[in-house]
Amino acid sequence: MNRLHPVVNFIYFAVVLGCSMMLMHPVCLAISFVAAFCYTIQMFGYRNARKGLCGMAGVMVVAAILNPAFSHQGVTTICYLPGGNALTLESICYGIAAAFMLGATLMWFRCISEILTADKIVYLFGKVFPVLSMILSMVLGFIPKMQRKLKEIRCTESVREKGWTQEDYPEKGWIRTEIHLVHRGIQNVSLLITWALQDSVDMADSMKGRGYGLPGRTAYTTFRFTKWDRMVLSGILVMFVYIVIGGLQGGLEWEYYPVTGGRGMNLYSVSLYVVYGLMCFLPVGIELRERLTYSQGRVRA
Repeated sequence: MNRLHPVVNFIYFAVVLGCSMMLMHPVCLAISFVAAFCYTIQMFGYRNARKGLCGMAGVMVVAAILNPAFSHQGVTTICYLPGGNALTLESICYGIAAAFMLGATLMWFRCISEILTADKIVYLFGKVFPVLSMILSMVLGFIPKMQRKLKEIRCTESVREKGWTQEDYPEKGWIRTEIHLVHRGIQNVSLLITWALQDSVDMADSMKGRGYGLPGRTAYTTFRFTKWDRMVLSGILVMFVYIVIGGLQGGLEWEYYPVTGGRGMNLYSVSLYVVYGLMCFLPVGIELRERLTYSQGRVRA
């Protein structure tokens, strides 16, 4: 996906995010969640993707619990809560579906942050919304820089103090150890803020030196809309139109209230699931194709 045109990337992720948040059918949610996780593995590696999924698990569990705790719709009552409100099967099912929708959306956003880099955002929106595109590109680039700088500060601190903990210095006492750790954390945050302010000043000077905001400013881009981009974009639009038509005709209909259920599975609904799966797994297939082409090129060389 990195080699595709920014317009293709933007349209694809907009379509996938929209479908992931709008289609609450269990099969669609499962497809989007699995596809997002597989693409995250390709982008960041299995260990990093698993770590991110474990971090999102807490948010997903909270989302799954909040819905039945506050929503009491549905006809299938399981029990009654201490406040007298009913705990229904339908509210639990909807909470689980909302949790998977949230998890898939977060994983897609993580992949988007890796694909739609700052230069692509400026290319997409620079002429229409120049200020907004610049702010978005700066924010997206500033967060990873902050993370790297904080990691650098922590590494320097650990080398200097060799990890001052209660186990290393039992004679210091638990309270003094905790106070020291809090003090060290405050110092790290202070250093990070100082660096951020200095970096913002340097960035402002750099933008001024390059003529940002002056009239008649030109732009140079290396992005070219190729035949492969047209093919991929055409495939995305065809699949999206097919899914929209199928959704409007009720092929992906699924209700959670008052009774959880949908239309029975038929050949048309299966075709919608297959097309939606192809669309969600499109970046995985493109990545596999690029890796296969690269490996074949190395073998021939």
